[in-house]
Amino acid sequence: MISRLAQRFCTVKEASFLSQVQQYYEKASQYTNITQDKLDFYRSCDTIIKFNIPLVRDDGTIKVVSAYRAQHKTYRLPTKGGTRLSFKMDSEEVEALAFLMTLKCSILDLPYGGAKGGIAIDPKKYSRREVETLMRRYTLELAKKNFIGACVDVPGPDLGTGEQEMTWMKDTYQRFKGHSDINAQGCVTGKAQNQGGITGRQESTGLGIFFAVREILNDEAFCKLNGITPSLKGKSVIIQGFGNVGTFAAQFIHDYGGRIIGVAEHDGSIFNPLGINPYELQVYKKKTGGVVGFQGASQQWNDETAIFQECDIFIPAAFEKTLNTSNADKFKCRIIAEGANGPTTIAAEEILLEKGIILLPDILLNAGGVTVSYFEWLKNLEHIRPGRMTKRWEELAKYRLLEAIKLSTGLNVDVRRDPRSIKMLEGPTEKDLVFSALEEYMIEAVKRTQETAREYKVSLRLAAYINAIKKLDQHFDQIGVDL
Repeated sequence: MISRLAQRFCTVKEASFLSQVQQYYEKASQYTNITQDKLDFYRSCDTIIKFNIPLVRDDGTIKVVSAYRAQHKTYRLPTKGGTRLSFKMDSEEVEALAFLMTLKCSILDLPYGGAKGGIAIDPKKYSRREVETLMRRYTLELAKKNFIGACVDVPGPDLGTGEQEMTWMKDTYQRFKGHSDINAQGCVTGKAQNQGGITGRQESTGLGIFFAVREILNDEAFCKLNGITPSLKGKSVIIQGFGNVGTFAAQFIHDYGGRIIGVAEHDGSIFNPLGINPYELQVYKKKTGGVVGFQGASQQWNDETAIFQECDIFIPAAFEKTLNTSNADKFKCRIIAEGANGPTTIAAEEILLEKGIILLPDILLNAGGVTVSYFEWLKNLEHIRPGRMTKRWEELAKYRLLEAIKLSTGLNVDVRRDPRSIKMLEGPTEKDLVFSALEEYMIEAVKRTQETAREYKVSLRLAAYINAIKKLDQHFDQIGVDL
């Protein structure tokens, strides 16, 4: 984790994350004709719980740990949102993130209400056994309170959690309620693949960022309006945070033709104007735990200096509020593509906009994770891998088409001897289907956001909020307020 960044932004006295989300919501609501009483209702959090977990630590002492889960809106079920392990965790942060999830799911047209939860610890200071004990007890408490289940509330990975933690949660819930819930496997997403997870979930947030940035930069009208050259190809990119999100975003951008020139992590930052190979850096970070010392860098620092170097695109993929009034004037990028949740404070955004920097909002860009979680949830409900029943049929259909061409034209088309042709004619794998579906969801969301931005002449962030608010209003206008 980016501990040095966390220490820095924790000292910045700006509006809380919840306050920031609400301020954006209020700004966007001014472009709607929705009455204030309805807007207040849409913003309010339906339910939030806090409970304490007693943990017997490895040294025999007892530690009481606070845990949370918020369900912002249950107008659609299940609710959906991550589970994080963070020493900063509190009720306000959970409520803000749950609110953001409701809006994000609305933007992507996902059939979920927003939720969020977690345990207030620094996972680095706890052993594997201690973390497993906390995750299993957390799941049991949620199950007893009916705050988890495939049709109720579906947690996923977040800051400080991953496949292992989600697998522990799934196993605990399945042991507790599996005898009465045939869809118990779908109680969480982000699980290991052999535990009901889906291929591509790990890459999903980074891939979603890539798809969104690529589509926005392929919009010539948008680029012309903002005075930037179209296309992501050839653009120089600096990334803050080389964890799961930052790593895959860097790799997909690199493969497409972008140039990663800087990376910041907990141990410092590195820079090379000629480009950094993200695959080689991933291997190095796995061996050493950091990025400093990587041979592919021409410059390196023991702080985050690299993020203030000149570049086309800066991707903050670390924590909330890492771009604030203490550093906003230092950035020399043209575009900021927000990979983390709430990385830019409102005050910092004003400074950045005055400098002519374009902001691509987190509420749109990092929605790839929850979108692929949706695919995993569907897989668990259907009890079959996507494409399994049609893969061979699709492959056979392609060969039949070639035979038809051969018969009707007389051409001697024989592709069975060419390994490359055989590969091209194979039916889609689960990953092929996941990546293709994610691309479709992200492209459509970007298009709708851009259309709204043009219609109201607002930023992409406000446009995304406007779309989300209007969809909430349309839903409640049709069904009314719950009795």
